[in-house]
Amino acid sequence: MRNILLLSLAFISVSFHSIKEQPNEIIRGKIENSDYKGIQAFYQPLYCIKTLKQFYLNRSFALAWNSASSAQLLSEIGKADIEGLTPTDYHLQIIMRESSLPIKSSKSMAEYDLLLTDAFLLYTSHLLSGKVNPQTINAEWFVTRREGDPVALLEQAVSSGNVSKTIQSAIPKHMVYHSLKKALKTYRSIEVETWPVISDGTILKKGMEDDRIPKIRERLFVLGDLKELNPANSIRYDENLFAAVQHFQTRHGIDNEGNIGPRTIESLNVKLSNRINQIKANMERWRWLSQEFGDYYIKVNIASFKLDIVKDGKQVRSHKVITGKPFRKTPVFSSKMQYLVFNPTWTVPPGILNADVLPGIRKDVAYLNKKKLMVLDNNGNPVNTSEIDWNSRMAKSFTYRQPPGPDNALGAVKFMFPNNFHVYLHDTPSKELFEKTERAFSSGCIRVNEPLSLAEYLLNDPVNWNKEKIDNVVATRKTQTVQLTVQPNVHLLYWTAWTNASNIVHFQKDIYDRDKPLIEQLNKQPAMQTINKN
Repeated sequence: MRNILLLSLAFISVSFHSIKEQPNEIIRGKIENSDYKGIQAFYQPLYCIKTLKQFYLNRSFALAWNSASSAQLLSEIGKADIEGLTPTDYHLQIIMRESSLPIKSSKSMAEYDLLLTDAFLLYTSHLLSGKVNPQTINAEWFVTRREGDPVALLEQAVSSGNVSKTIQSAIPKHMVYHSLKKALKTYRSIEVETWPVISDGTILKKGMEDDRIPKIRERLFVLGDLKELNPANSIRYDENLFAAVQHFQTRHGIDNEGNIGPRTIESLNVKLSNRINQIKANMERWRWLSQEFGDYYIKVNIASFKLDIVKDGKQVRSHKVITGKPFRKTPVFSSKMQYLVFNPTWTVPPGILNADVLPGIRKDVAYLNKKKLMVLDNNGNPVNTSEIDWNSRMAKSFTYRQPPGPDNALGAVKFMFPNNFHVYLHDTPSKELFEKTERAFSSGCIRVNEPLSLAEYLLNDPVNWNKEKIDNVVATRKTQTVQLTVQPNVHLLYWTAWTNASNIVHFQKDIYDRDKPLIEQLNKQPAMQTINKN
């Protein structure tokens, strides 16, 4: 009897062991316990717990990968650095190790499958929406992130067997993104560990001779701005070098007058690693954006102080703009332009009222007359300003408004698109500021150069809204609202590295200091999906 009992227990033990060791049952057990302790594979935490759970529930915990599909995945994540991402974020080393070993157990099979799935989900989610959440590092970034479903992509990849093609479908399609990829490859291919520092000194002008010229010439040759390296006089600032300096200055947001001063020297001394990081940061920003900007849109690069209008894939016009000061940053968001207002009044927004207007009035009540500001009660009636206690709370309750005219802060026209930030495009009486190279002077709104020309283009009505008729309306100083028949999308964006139509990479000063925290986050390990413990 005792022997029979022992045999029965042994049979039960063997049967239980064989059931327990089935790969799908191991996966099921890990999924069921994931709410308590996450999921590990080969003692490494997995990141995409929610989506991983969804994927395996949809397939009753069955294994998803075979040798062919896993080899494709390994190849793709091995190329993640081409996208400005880090291959090791996607379990590359462990996958390489395990792929070279024979499968030894059901546990190894299950954990290898989980590892591959997590790598696919994490990598495609980063391609679809970026690795870093823009709102955790940039409070002024409000663009809706790209849509995409990594689980649907994974199911498609597994069913079709074409993992590579499926992953590549998640890569942004924007031309600038792909041009930045080429620029990243180019800058990585420059075989220089560290630049020899070019020292400051006298501003160099064409025709001068200086011992720094050979270093400058070599630097510009390596960067591609200078095409020929062997001049007749190595220390002379000659015509070829002058053209190369102008090209470099244009690419780096510097006045391209050709003189080599402190700003140009500073840009020449920027480390290659910093430029590479700058390109990677801006590739990440592209991953945050929608795949489609629309057939007709206005694009403002806040960092480069430039507005472009794009129609049917072609840039049709550009305008200089003035954007927000570093302490009054212009936010990043998208909207749709709906109407224009000629001869607008300007109602002082709360932020400017508290930071500028009320402090100005408290110093000198003549500030109101100087700025042509009317003070109105809740019914829109003028208030006797001599009776106001400017230090009281009541002072904040009034409406402060500038009438139309040459001194109006919004100038002759404003361009309206709905948003929660009180931000719009507008004219300005301070037109001399457009001659500056760096133009972060506004309180958040965007001042545009040649605004009436822009209005004429947007209205696109040669009969009713030609230049002459627009000028006549402006001359009346009467406020008039005009709806746009065709309403362009508006995208306010922030790029410190981009490429032009000729695929030439440009760099811009990071006026809002946004690159450094983004690069730091890109270099960190990926964030794990939150585990639901309810």
